[in-house]
Order: sequence, then structure tokens, then C-alpha cells
Amino acid sequence: MATTNVVPPQASAAPAAVNAPPGAEELRKQIDELETRAQALWKGPGCYPEIESQISIARGQVANGAIADARQTYDRALSAICFAEASVKAEPLAWQLLGIEILYLVLILALGYLVKRYPGYWLWAELVGNASKAAWFGALGGVTIGIYGLYTHVSAKNFDATFRLWYLCKPVMGAIFGWFVFVVYYVGVVSAQGSGSGPTAINNPELSFLIAFLAGFSERFTIKTIDRFMTVLTVGEDPKKVPAKSPSAVPSKS
Repeated sequence: MATTNVVPPQASAAPAAVNAPPGAEELRKQIDELETRAQALWKGPGCYPEIESQISIARGQVANGAIADARQTYDRALSAICFAEASVKAEPLAWQLLGIEILYLVLILALGYLVKRYPGYWLWAELVGNASKAAWFGALGGVTIGIYGLYTHVSAKNFDATFRLWYLCKPVMGAIFGWFVFVVYYVGVVSAQGSGSGPTAINNPELSFLIAFLAGFSERFTIKTIDRFMTVLTVGEDPKKVPAKSPSAVPSKS
């Protein structure tokens, strides 16, 4: 009686190809294309180390079969690449804005020199005062943050051309903010933390001009000042003016 030899089924010759998650090969190609685009930008400083790290992480996730996670990492890297490419294309606009900011700076400094040199000139003789000086320092703060913002964003390759109107208007906004914050502090509506014994009203012109510069430089500082001013109008007293009760002043329970 002839025996029948049972041949065991052979193992797959390419298990990796059979077990490869769907979409893995397509995602690998997209990652390769993204890396090629990134290499075209890697000619100077910027956000490239972070993009390179995200590409490496995406490759590892694809190799481990985590396609969904790899897709999310790829999308983040793609968004960063697109933003960096848009920033590079907008650099000519950034240089134009820098020229305008420098022109603003020259005009502001020239105006300050002329007022200082000829204080009795009829054009501004009746306007020169602490309030107008505060507006001048606020405009100077606005120009400073404009130049600093252009430098940092162009260097980091994340300059956004949609903010060009902000750069054009910032010196004017800084002058208005500087004047407003100066008035709020100088008349004592809100207080500042002085170098002496706690919160106090601003009566020192130099310190008030410094506050005006900060108002033009930082919009957050101005918004916080406005919030405190509105608190005074609605509540009736600046919280920083209220002295904290010492433990000895609190009556003890018998």
C-alpha cells in the first residue's frame, strides 16, 4: 500500500511584504519627497532641526507599522515645510518692511532732536509736554518691536506676510498706546510697583517715559493696563493699591 507524503505548506518568502500595513509604501514616498523639499531649505539657520526630527520620527513609525501616527507626524512636518517655504518667498517683503521701519526710526529720532534743539519753534512750542514725550517714547517702542520681530521671524524662517499691516501701523499704535498708558499711570488711576515701599503712583517723568516705551513695545503690557483701568472703573479701586493685611492685624479667635 503506497503511503502518501503530506507536504507541509511553505512559509511565505516575503512576510514583510504580506504584512506591510496598507498605505505604508505610499507614505514612505511622501516622506522622501518631503525630505527633498526640506533639504532645499537647509542652507541656513531656521526651524529645520525640528522638521528633520519629525521626518525621522515618521520614518520610524512607518517601520513599526504605526501608520496613523506616522501620518500625523508627516502632516506636522509638511505644515512646517510649507510655512518655511512661504517665509522664504516673502523675504523680499520683509526687507521692504525693514527699510520702512528704519525710515520710521530715523524720522522719530530726527523729530526728537529738533524738538530738543529748538523747543520754542512755533510748530510744536505749545505741544511739547510729558504727554507728547510719552507718545514719542511709545512710537520708539513700536519701531523697536517691529525691527526685532522682522529679525527674529526671518531668521527662524517663520515670517508671515499677512502681518505686513501690523508692521506698518505699529509705530503709530505704539505712540497712541504710550500716550494712553502714560496718562493712566501719571494721573494715578492705576499704580505701579515702585522701588520703594510698594505700589505707588507714577510721578517720576523718566519712569513714566519708560512705561510709555513698554506700552509701545508690548501689546500685552498695554492690554493688562487697560484691564486694570477697567477694573478701577467698575470696582472702584486698583487691587495693587490695596495694602495686604498683616497676620497681626487679623483678630484671633478666642
